[in-house]
Amino acid sequence: MSKISTLYPIQLPSVADVVYDVLRKQILHGHLVPNQQLNLNKLESELAVSRTPLKMALARLQNEGLVEIHPRRGTYVTQFREVDIRECFELRIALEAQALRHTFAPHNSALRQEIMALFITMDGYFASEADWLEQLIDYMDMDRAAHVKIVQLSGNARMQQAYEHANVQGYIAIMGTRFTYADVQKTQAEHREILSALQSGQLEPLLAAARAHLENAGQRAVLRLTGEHS
Repeated sequence: MSKISTLYPIQLPSVADVVYDVLRKQILHGHLVPNQQLNLNKLESELAVSRTPLKMALARLQNEGLVEIHPRRGTYVTQFREVDIRECFELRIALEAQALRHTFAPHNSALRQEIMALFITMDGYFASEADWLEQLIDYMDMDRAAHVKIVQLSGNARMQQAYEHANVQGYIAIMGTRFTYADVQKTQAEHREILSALQSGQLEPLLAAARAHLENAGQRAVLRLTGEHS
């Protein structure tokens, strides 16, 4: 007689978790824009939820720095300043450099292949300028995922948590400014340098390529924010 395996309860997301995911994606994809006031009554109606899970979700978003809650004034999508962008990218540079030192460890072989596959897929986007805006959100999601996987190389959960926080804020700063097709082309060229270094198996060129990419991306975001970007 075969032994019946032990069954475990299925953990379903709470209403607050679902609301958090929906609002987070709306912010990340630019549907809720920086400095926009959130109408809680409208959100309750649109999401078909009560105030309690909505407030719980907003509290999580506030902890991530994605919204600002002002008593008696309202809740707003965070408007990032130049100093915020610079700090986010400085932190990302430091954390990615530390993580990349583990890139060529044998136990990271599968993760390294995943990272390279993402960069290869991204390089196939935007065959023409005509349709680049339609593909931008998918491209940026993949870009964010690739950089998160880089930090996973470290095997350090706290480092990953800190990086995700900075990465999300930097992503929103980029999406909230005037991202152009020229920016996409520069980003892709920098990604090719990272991919080439990964494929070569040389650590120092990889560190240099990753640092240059993040420095350039941060500078582009600052220039767009300040209106100096052409």
